Amino acid sequence: MKGKIPPRKFKSQQIKQANAINLADYYPHRFPVFGITIDDATTVDRDDGIWLVELNNGNFELQISITDVSTIIPKDSSVDEEALSRVVTLYHTTVPPMLPCHISTNLGSLEEEKRRLALTIFFHIDNSGNVISFRIKETIFTNKKAFSYQEVEKILQNPQNITEHKLLLKMQQVAQLIGRKRGGNSGILTANGYVDEDGNLIQENVNTHQLIAELMILTNTTIANFLAENNILALYRTQDVGTTDFELVKKTMGHCLVPAIYNSQVKPHVGLCLIAYIHFTSPLRRFVDLVNHRIVKAIIKQESSPYTASELDNICLKINNFYQEFKEDKSNFLKKQRQEVIENNFNKIESLDMEKISVDEFSDLIQYAVYNNEIQKIFPYIKSRFNTLQPKDFYYIWFRCKINEFLDDENIDSVSVLLIKSQSDDSLIEYKSEYCEVRKIYFVYCYIDGKTTLNPAEDTKKSKAKQKAALATIKGYLHQELTINPLPIPQINLSNLVSNSSPENALNSDFNNLSDKDFSKILDYCIKTHFDEIIFQKIEARINNLLPKDLYKIWFQGKVNKFLNYPNLNGVSVLLIHSQLTGCIVEYKIDYHSITKKYIAYCYVDNLTHQQPQFDTKKIKAKQKSSLAYIESYLRDELTNQPDLFVYDDEINILEETTSAENLINTINSIETVNIKEKDESDWVSKLYHFCQSNQLNYPEYNFDNIDGFFTCKISLIYQQKTIISKGYGKNKKDAKQSASHILFIQHQLD
Repeated sequence: MKGKIPPRKFKSQQIKQANAINLADYYPHRFPVFGITIDDATTVDRDDGIWLVELNNGNFELQISITDVSTIIPKDSSVDEEALSRVVTLYHTTVPPMLPCHISTNLGSLEEEKRRLALTIFFHIDNSGNVISFRIKETIFTNKKAFSYQEVEKILQNPQNITEHKLLLKMQQVAQLIGRKRGGNSGILTANGYVDEDGNLIQENVNTHQLIAELMILTNTTIANFLAENNILALYRTQDVGTTDFELVKKTMGHCLVPAIYNSQVKPHVGLCLIAYIHFTSPLRRFVDLVNHRIVKAIIKQESSPYTASELDNICLKINNFYQEFKEDKSNFLKKQRQEVIENNFNKIESLDMEKISVDEFSDLIQYAVYNNEIQKIFPYIKSRFNTLQPKDFYYIWFRCKINEFLDDENIDSVSVLLIKSQSDDSLIEYKSEYCEVRKIYFVYCYIDGKTTLNPAEDTKKSKAKQKAALATIKGYLHQELTINPLPIPQINLSNLVSNSSPENALNSDFNNLSDKDFSKILDYCIKTHFDEIIFQKIEARINNLLPKDLYKIWFQGKVNKFLNYPNLNGVSVLLIHSQLTGCIVEYKIDYHSITKKYIAYCYVDNLTHQQPQFDTKKIKAKQKSSLAYIESYLRDELTNQPDLFVYDDEINILEETTSAENLINTINSIETVNIKEKDESDWVSKLYHFCQSNQLNYPEYNFDNIDGFFTCKISLIYQQKTIISKGYGKNKKDAKQSASHILFIQHQLD
């Protein structure tokens, strides 16, 4: 490939520096190890060796040895500066390697039956794939055998009962255990092949690629976590999309992620589902790995980092720019090359056998016909092959040819069509959405360069509303009907809410026959508008059947100061929902009075409570009474931080009014606290993922339900050989997930 990276030779000074290296000078005080290497058959620079020892207790010692070229290449030396300018070894090009050949293919390469300097990471792994511990040593590595991917693939597919084959099979089993624990959309084996950490699909020797890749990802991750936990600046590999909700990313983004870049600060790598990641295992061919080796070795030797923060930032900037330019140059080259192929294949449309053309070839044909003004010649075939057309085909049909066809089919992926348009001609595509909590409908406008349809698209699912909006906007674009002044979102009315009901009889319908869902819609509507006496009567008629979420709506969202004289209402659950949705701190201070044989209870929310205590012979009822007393005081704006600590209740006159505040406070022996959201807005989802990663646990499972205006999140985690479960609430899925994660920590006392 011709590119912007010009071939150049190493200077004589750099050749002399490489030739002057004597490995034996560095052998003293190094620990000897051995292992094997697995590389492509054409590889001449071997960075990494592996070995596995099965221990007597069923656990394993996994040894990953990485060539230690940082020892023989001093920082800021001529060879080091040249390596930074080259950034990486580009295979299958005319560009020479990153390091002089005497280092890259000889002294630094882990050649068979040769002694080489290495950094070895010793992992202690249990038989479930959990890393129990690790340590790093400077070693002398001897390669017992240099395998190729092809050789190992044949062994894994047809193993024999010999030691060498058993070793490779056991390595594969350990690698697969590690991979399953990590998860992610990259670094995985799929039905189509192996997807590497950059999202590239590998379709040959897939089992062997997975084996090596998992062991290298483990090494890179372990080093990254070690550096991150100790707040050490390094060259981290990051793929940050603004969230650590890896499950959401897997579901919504697939392999189409933002590009991974280097950063001196630790950030997530969402493709690999990792909180921290680093490149460490290829110092012969990546300058980043060489830098990270120096940083880790400084820690081993208890020395300060060889790099300042500004140095690392400058290296990141240079290397990120290099990869961006290389990617653009490669893309332009491939586009030009592909265009030439298309021109050669389709320059005689009349002679083509359309029945034998594949889906991808037909897309190329459409592109060719558009650029050569021959689209009408193939349009009958476009219609006949409509169900196999791809988003890029519709882009050419609609936006390049301005053909007003196929605009009524909502199954077309219109969002992807507009994405292609934005990438092709720099159009600005925007989506503005609004969710109507009462109607449970999403309204979406789609804008092309500031213009949209007169009315929004709507659907109960946001993705479908977005697709409808995109298709409507494309139609408006072709008909020249787009506007900069769309109509506002339609207003709701009660007839939208109750099934089979008109505005005239909606309020007069038999509320006892309404489902809980429809009744909740009525409450939502009243909160948006107003409550009247008819509604109050309907509420009271079914008050004992209302769910806590409906009571929460009435009292905290509608601010209705009614229905508090029903002692069986579950005020405790209402306040739990209140705490989970708003992050307030709810406390119950309860004392047992031995003389009256009654419990004395106060309910505090953010240190405010009701004026008078509540009493009952049963603790749970005293607690319920105090919760309702709090809600009533909240609605009357009568909360206080200095409650009465003597009794006005005539039936309990044994307590003396002389009881001091200090004495009563000192007798309180039970404090039940719900602290759903601390004031520092901690990211409990990230903490939980870090907890799972640190303890080698599978990531938790989340299940969401939309409960008429807010979400519930049920979280389950396998911990200490049992499944632990907690539940949280929130205004959206993100808040509900944070709430559930925090409650899991509290409820199950996770460290």
